[in-house]
Formats: sequence, C-alpha cells, structure tokens
Amino acid sequence: MILYLNEDRPYLHWVAHHRDGFVLDCGRPPHVGHGTLHRAVCPVIKQSKTKKTHWTTGRHMKACSLNREELEAWAAEQTKASLTICPDCLVEQPPAEEEPIHLTKTDREVLSFVLEVSALHLDDADSYYALNVGTAARCLGKTPGQLGASLRRLVADGLITLVGEPAADKAVPASCPLLPTAAALRTLPIYESAADEDVDAELAKLVDQLEG
Repeated sequence: MILYLNEDRPYLHWVAHHRDGFVLDCGRPPHVGHGTLHRAVCPVIKQSKTKKTHWTTGRHMKACSLNREELEAWAAEQTKASLTICPDCLVEQPPAEEEPIHLTKTDREVLSFVLEVSALHLDDADSYYALNVGTAARCLGKTPGQLGASLRRLVADGLITLVGEPAADKAVPASCPLLPTAAALRTLPIYESAADEDVDAELAKLVDQLEG
C-alpha cells in the first residue's frame, strides 16, 4: 500500500500504470464518513474538473494498493468503520476481462519480425535502427501492399507504430518506419515483468536510433 500526500503527479502516475488496482479516497487524517473505495480506472479519482483539483493536497489524501483487502483493513484501523464503495466504478464487481487479440498468420509474421529486429538493436547500443515497411516486406517475401491490412490491424491493436502514419485511405509507403509498442515489447520474456519506465526507455532508444 502507498499513501500519497501532496504528491499529485506520482499519484496520477500510479493510477495510470496500475489499472487493476484500488484507490481509497479519504480525508486527512482519515475519519469516519470520508473514505470511499474506487477502482484505479474510476474517472472520479483521476479526472480534473478545475485547475485546482485536490487529489492529494488540502484536506485530501489517497491510499493505493493492488490488494483491496489491504486498503479495507487499513481504513478500518484508522476510522473504526467500514468503507463506502464507489457506485460509479462498481468495485464490488470483478473487472471485465479484455478480449484476446486475434492475429492472422501474416499479422504474426510481421509482429515477430518487428520484435526480432528491435531486440537485436536493443542488444547493441551502437547499432542503427532503420526498419521500415519496405524492408519488412522484402524479408517476409511480400510487397508493401500485401502487408498493408496487417499493418493497419497491428496499429489498431496497439502492437506497432507506423511513424508518420498515413491516412486510412492511403497505402502505407515502403519508406514508412516501423516501431513496436510497449505492449508488443512486453510479449518478449525479457520485458514481461519490467517496470513501465524501463520499457519506455527501451522504446526511446529505438526512436533515438531511428532519428539519429
């Protein structure tokens, strides 16, 4: 469990990167009648209606945890009372499971190739990452046009980025650079349990090589 007092940015970072977590919104100090349990995805505890929203300042504080029972136990100890459950984010119900992404054979080939090339360049800091649609097509024995539909699906599924992505009604040019997303990198064992900032740093390396 983490307590946030006068730490709005760290708090907002936590809820953004722990979507399966829970947030106890309470007074400072915690007291009976001012403690509501939310899911981390609840808009009530992360969206600002004014420039002076008090997430963790003023008389407000937040307690965050991936374990709901931990927050309930802490609140009971502090206030000697049970928590109010947020009616908007339905804490009582389990979070909906995300539907699995269904990839075609060509989708899988493109994604695997992008990840393989990316991993090779991340292992060599002095290398120059320059993967584009034309290179991927040649290596897979396809034309850029034949990869177009797969590239669009992979972008829509949040698995690759087409740098300077062309309009939906335009063909993807062979010169268009390709990058994996953080979600795609996490499918590699080495990044599966890595911190979000570490994965973002790896992606930044590829971008720097691409722009270098």
